[in-house]
Amino acid sequence: ACWINEVTFWKPDEHDPAKIVRHGRVQDTEDGLSEFPHVVLNQARVHDFYLDVMRDSPSRLEPHYARRVLDVSVDRDASDHPVTVRIERCDAAHAGQVETVKARYVVGCDGARSAVRRAIGRQLVGDSANQAWGVMDVLAVTDFPDIRYKSAVQSANGGNLLVIPREGGYLVRLYVEMDKLGDEERVAERGITVEHLVAAARRILHPYTLDVKEVPWWSVYEIGQRICDRYDDAPAGSGQRPRVFIAGDACHTHSPKAGQGMNFSMQDTFNLGWKLAAVLRGQCAPELLHTYTAERQPAAQALIDFDREWAKMFSDKPKHSGAAAAAAVSTEGVDPKEFQKYFERHGRFTAGMGTHYRPSVLTGAATHQHLATGFVIGTRFHSAPVVRITDARPVQLGHAGKADGRWRLYAFAGADGPGLRALCRFLEEAPDSPVRSYPRAG
Repeated sequence: ACWINEVTFWKPDEHDPAKIVRHGRVQDTEDGLSEFPHVVLNQARVHDFYLDVMRDSPSRLEPHYARRVLDVSVDRDASDHPVTVRIERCDAAHAGQVETVKARYVVGCDGARSAVRRAIGRQLVGDSANQAWGVMDVLAVTDFPDIRYKSAVQSANGGNLLVIPREGGYLVRLYVEMDKLGDEERVAERGITVEHLVAAARRILHPYTLDVKEVPWWSVYEIGQRICDRYDDAPAGSGQRPRVFIAGDACHTHSPKAGQGMNFSMQDTFNLGWKLAAVLRGQCAPELLHTYTAERQPAAQALIDFDREWAKMFSDKPKHSGAAAAAAVSTEGVDPKEFQKYFERHGRFTAGMGTHYRPSVLTGAATHQHLATGFVIGTRFHSAPVVRITDARPVQLGHAGKADGRWRLYAFAGADGPGLRALCRFLEEAPDSPVRSYPRAG
């Protein structure tokens, strides 16, 4: 992976707006946020890691490819396997064949044009910023000094650009601002080519040169922020058990510049995955599944709100001052320093650490928050280096618990330890101890 440590910010030179100059440099993430570094890794590689784990699991799980969903229906009166999915084979050997699958639950991770979402009557609601962007991975020779940093570049009249170095040390990804679209215009109608992207990148980086040797991948897209009001098929307030769920791009879309597409989708499916497993194993009541929409939809709305402002600031022309303003260059637009501050302020959010779940059947209210001010109820459990008492080995606290569906109690006690002993006695002996109250017989 490519380890990202710093971000640099570039703006038009106040003395010569045709050129760009560096005006800021910040840490990519705050110290102590996580024991893991922030890295960039190709999404296809991440998919490969998942496939390897699936293939080596006890079930030897492998995806069924070359299939598309025709329709999904739910029989609310059925006692078991109430969901019916019809699937059409798309490979040449079986083209046109229709398979029928009966299921207890169905999860649609089928992208922004989700057939599962349409089948349960949900809609992506939002707007488009009518702004075309291009993205390309390039092998290039350049004298731009920050080509190995994450860099945000705002030019006076050439547009804006985001530099993301890629793993391996050779390729770099460039997000390049293209032209504004008409109200009803789609980016495909513009006929934008990779040559247009390269030319725009060269204009933005002036006076630095960009000699592109190879473009292994490129694409164009339009920015839009859209979200569903619910992530399942249960009508709001009905109390019905949800049977069909959607996740990832099927229920929220946004610009890729915050790097949250795959990351946020994995948070969706981890949230839903452990809950489905707990219900199917009989560990938790089916009502638990209502918390998926309750937790993840507001989190995605916060992402949409952040992304809308971030994308707008990125697409705005930089505001000029000094000699540039005196030369009648626009003083409208976004202040480059404010743009930098906005990035810094939301660093915890883009690092995946800013999610805050509301009180629910899972998450307590803040009534006793004063007892542990450093652990905010409803946020991700922070890992810290600790010494394991059984062998004096330094370990990360978060790594003591694996993602295996079990519940854990973490107890923080003073050095003398009577509170910890009292807690253990309570858990072992008290009639209202959760350890005694909740396990099933046997």
